[in-house]
Amino acid sequence: MHRADVKKQKSGKSFIVLSITIGIALLLGGVLAFTHYGRELELFENSKADTNAFFANRISDPFVNSAADDSPYIPAYGRDDALYYFEAPEGFSIISHSREWNEDMLSLLYDELKQNAHGEEIEKLSEIVVYGHDNNEMNALATYSPGITSASFFINFPAFPSDFSIDFPKFAGIINIYGGDTKTTIESIASSLSHEYGHHFTFYYMFDYEMREQNRLTESTYAELRETRRFNLIGRVEEDADYFMNRFRYLIEIAAEDYVQLMGSPATRNVVDFIDVKQIAEGAQQARDGSGARNAFPQENMMIPLAAEVSGLAEYFYGYIGEQPRVPVEERQDITLDINRHSVQHNLADGPKTFVYYTLTWNTPYQNAIYTISCYDPYDYTGWGLPIKTVRPGGAASAVIGEYAVARGGRVYFANDNVAQGFKAFYVVAQLPDGTYYVSDKLEYNFR
Repeated sequence: MHRADVKKQKSGKSFIVLSITIGIALLLGGVLAFTHYGRELELFENSKADTNAFFANRISDPFVNSAADDSPYIPAYGRDDALYYFEAPEGFSIISHSREWNEDMLSLLYDELKQNAHGEEIEKLSEIVVYGHDNNEMNALATYSPGITSASFFINFPAFPSDFSIDFPKFAGIINIYGGDTKTTIESIASSLSHEYGHHFTFYYMFDYEMREQNRLTESTYAELRETRRFNLIGRVEEDADYFMNRFRYLIEIAAEDYVQLMGSPATRNVVDFIDVKQIAEGAQQARDGSGARNAFPQENMMIPLAAEVSGLAEYFYGYIGEQPRVPVEERQDITLDINRHSVQHNLADGPKTFVYYTLTWNTPYQNAIYTISCYDPYDYTGWGLPIKTVRPGGAASAVIGEYAVARGGRVYFANDNVAQGFKAFYVVAQLPDGTYYVSDKLEYNFR
């Protein structure tokens, strides 16, 4: 997420900031000065606030991470006080300010990073930093800072002026990961790590530095593949507030999400099993908060085609590292959705009440695929929607929404997921065994 800025620097606090670091090293009697400047690209979690609230309302006993109740350990941001340190063979550093992410965990994080498809750009990574605390100021899961490092070699020779130097531009990037004290597994940070590395990959190959400076992202080959004008996508950041609220429309964010889908590690495709209101009324509970789970939300912007459905996009990404993309085990097929209204009356302590619910059904054209149905409001879309139900192979391809009641042991149990309200667009994501995602056509329904 995620999580980007291509505009001029503004004064004061900003969601997308200009960072400057200066390092000095000695080389062959000369001075080698490095100046890094770039802007942070954020993978935010605030766009999932509605989803979190939705889970809290629809689940009577929501999952609670007890570790979150403890006073968080908040170290300084400096590098010198890092608790643990890992030097990658490619030359970049992995630094931990979290007591949970020791040397062994950082080694696993490095192994996880390498599971994402990569090329020479990995050698241009500067640092990965794990912070124990959350990023409350920007409400970000992780951030990426791209930039150009200028290596200036000052030559001390009598025939040259005293300040004579040769400058060598060099691409560099830093990934910051937050919440390490509570996100203590590789799976818990895999998607964020892959998204931020997607920024690193796409800025290195696709959005060259000169193009970013000239705000010409909409003229790139990628913008053409992603049909920027057709889907009203944005290639230029002019206001931080707009980027914060509408980042799902920005090319730099869409490209990072495409990277995760096409080139991300297997850990980014872990499945969260969502349950519907019928299962909740019958006594089941959601295993954990799965907002942002890619089996429900393969990408933040679900209003545009998925990466696997864009002709030539996978070849475009893999072409930069000289590899052929993996071929999906099955080609895209049509998935169609139907919705039907039902009502049932039960006698409660205060008299009879009618419960209205809806069943959603769909066909299952893919073998051994996992299907997840979700929805969003197309007239109030800020990225991410509401997950409804996950169906494993062999399960019935149906889900229930609305207010569902069931009589059991002389009592009536009921639950309301608040989905059957207003205007909704429903869709089904099929996750194939090889990790490919396909999405159904949208079914729009107005609950009057």
